[in-house]
Amino acid sequence: MWNSLAASTFIAIVGAALEARAEPVIEGNTIVGARNARYCEIIPIVRDGLRLKATVYNTLGLNDCPAAIWNNISEDAMRQRFNALTVLLNGPRYFIMDSIAASGATKAGETIEADGLKLTERATIDLGLLDLLHRPYREQTINRDTLYTFKAEQPIFTLEAADGNRYVMQAFSQIVDKSLSYGDLATLGAKLKLPSGWRYSSMVIEKELVLGAAGTATIVQDELENTYQKID
Repeated sequence: MWNSLAASTFIAIVGAALEARAEPVIEGNTIVGARNARYCEIIPIVRDGLRLKATVYNTLGLNDCPAAIWNNISEDAMRQRFNALTVLLNGPRYFIMDSIAASGATKAGETIEADGLKLTERATIDLGLLDLLHRPYREQTINRDTLYTFKAEQPIFTLEAADGNRYVMQAFSQIVDKSLSYGDLATLGAKLKLPSGWRYSSMVIEKELVLGAAGTATIVQDELENTYQKID
């Protein structure tokens, strides 16, 4: 299903994908044209009994998270806005899949506005105290109902763990490395401090790849806060 790619061929395909990219469009319950689309998330964390609950609000399909607005949003203001214990400002990020289909609670998310930025509720996360710490290469469960589709003849970027589990990048981040771009992902493995036995790969898929999340998804992040979904 997957072929390794020579560096020169990969760069050519990545360049073509970037040049052909359109702005994301909502078609029913599906967002198409998501590849390399910029977005941001605001994630307020509130106490829910003895646990913590995070709600993920996302800009995709509403706007491209304009820097002039995003850069002026503060954690203090968002804590007051959501009456939260803390708030994670998660972005800017860029999706890797080509389309996103949502259902269930993910589809029905509420659209809100925060300091001039429109966002839609897309997922919830049940947290323990340790989950508030960024721990690269540790699995985390996200509550959402989505189908991520990666088109054939397009590049994908994967992590393979020492135990053989595989994860496909769903989004790259400019939170830690503000200069990271789509074109850098082919050689990203050289920048990562992977755990022993882990491997980063880039490849073009021959057939369409669909990653489903029927209620929950398992994800990991690397130390640059790029996010990958586990292949079940």
